[in-house]
Amino acid sequence: MVIILIGKLVLGLALFLLGMEGVKDGFYKASGQRLEYLLKTLTNNIISSILTGIMVTMIIQSSSATTVIIISLVNANLLTLEQAFGVIMGANIGTTVTVQLISFRLEEYLWVIITLGIIFYLFYYLKKNRRLMYIGRGLLGFSILFIGLEILSNMIVNIQDLDIFIKTMTYLGARPLLGILIGVIVTAIIQSSSALTGIVVVLAKAGMVDLALAITLALGSNIGTCITAFIAAIGSSKVAKQTAWAHILFNIFGVIAVLPILSLFIEVISLTSEELARQIANAHTVFNLFNTLIVLPFRGIFIKFIRTVSSG
Repeated sequence: MVIILIGKLVLGLALFLLGMEGVKDGFYKASGQRLEYLLKTLTNNIISSILTGIMVTMIIQSSSATTVIIISLVNANLLTLEQAFGVIMGANIGTTVTVQLISFRLEEYLWVIITLGIIFYLFYYLKKNRRLMYIGRGLLGFSILFIGLEILSNMIVNIQDLDIFIKTMTYLGARPLLGILIGVIVTAIIQSSSALTGIVVVLAKAGMVDLALAITLALGSNIGTCITAFIAAIGSSKVAKQTAWAHILFNIFGVIAVLPILSLFIEVISLTSEELARQIANAHTVFNLFNTLIVLPFRGIFIKFIRTVSSG
């Protein structure tokens, strides 16, 4: 029984991550060089930088991927730290779209997504336009993602009555800092904040986590996802490393800023929807909007701080 449950967990998570990779890779390749062009040309001021970060990340469904692209552009002296920082703030908002989609019951329309993916592949063979193939790959990636979530849902149903699981969830729910730490560690391992938050949404749909625990795990995931950018900056220029630090410190600052008002934050989020899954997705979005809005007026000071820390 335990082996079967572990097998379902591994299979579900593997399919979810495979689907995420398919979405990211498919839509990124479908865009060609347009994303890098947008990042280089639409970042003249802080607002356009943020909007560009949102737009690019919504397309490729990965803030980590956007940040890696930014670091490569900074390393090539095509973007300044100030421009890159604006895009990072936008990327954090854009990546929440994935969780918003997961929170809806799109698995009921899985056949539509699969059919569209196949249609794009068929058009590729007729038109020989590789962009159609990449769009089809992205859509099929979404379908694999939801199949993985469905497997996780079925696995969770089998363990939701286990005493040890209930006690663990209750223990974590009463300790926000521990929930945040677990969110950091798990996300650093799987390198996807959307994956962890997606799993939390699945747990919520099964009634196995409350809003408080879900939010602390999501907060931790925002810090854990920075590991990808940190790795990408190894061996890069000084400014590229500062960009990676900007991503890390920005998310850490946001978590620290929300901790004193965590109870109020949870209460406000609970009013955004009657469904727990939707509340969790909304918390992910609202947190990143909140973080951007409080840092935006002080971005000059923040960037100076980043330069100081990264050179120390």
